[in-house]
Amino acid sequence: MNSKNINGGLPEKVDFDKYAGKYETTLGKQLEFFGEENSYFAEYKIKLVKDTIGSNSPVRILEFGCGIGRNLKFFVKYFPEAEVYGSDISKSSLDIARNENPQVKLFLLKDEEIKKYSESFDLIFISCVFHHIAPPERMDSIKSIYGMLKKGGSAYIFEHNPYNPVTRHIVNTCEWDTDAILLNMKESVNLMDAAGLNVKEKNYTLFFPASLGFLRPVEKFLKKIPMGGQYYVKGIKS
Repeated sequence: MNSKNINGGLPEKVDFDKYAGKYETTLGKQLEFFGEENSYFAEYKIKLVKDTIGSNSPVRILEFGCGIGRNLKFFVKYFPEAEVYGSDISKSSLDIARNENPQVKLFLLKDEEIKKYSESFDLIFISCVFHHIAPPERMDSIKSIYGMLKKGGSAYIFEHNPYNPVTRHIVNTCEWDTDAILLNMKESVNLMDAAGLNVKEKNYTLFFPASLGFLRPVEKFLKKIPMGGQYYVKGIKS
């Protein structure tokens, strides 16, 4: 899965500043198979977080790697009392996110900002970010997430399921996934464990396209079957 370049090393890292302006259009084309507006998938995940977060509603929420901010408006919708933040390494993406989500606070992912927000968030959401982080650097990223999370706070990792053939096709044909190295659920669980997060949930999601939308209510009964398009892992900082 684009795991190495022809020289046997890690693939060249994608510069998301180059794709920020056309991200939404390109993503829409990539997801035509599912027959949904691509915002469906963003809302799906935020609603899932809302349904599984528990009784303590988060006061401060961070999306780590928010890109152009496709998910942020749904955090505002489903957590209206919370203060919502977004962060990313791409300044161009954050400029777009800022225009689309003026009520959300945004910052570049830099060491000084990560330190500034130490133990600041009740909920940190990380969606399809880790497969863009080179495996040797993933531990540093999850430690940064752990550091920004309050005690008792929740972190959610959503990732592509490498065992799903449709997902693999989408990733293999996506122009900004040339550096993608997919990680399975066990790898995400191991990352959380190694960082000191207590894994509370791990389930598969997104089993059916729009043409089979009438089957979506049964997805909750399939969540342990490793064939969903994505999966999520929830960890708690104890």
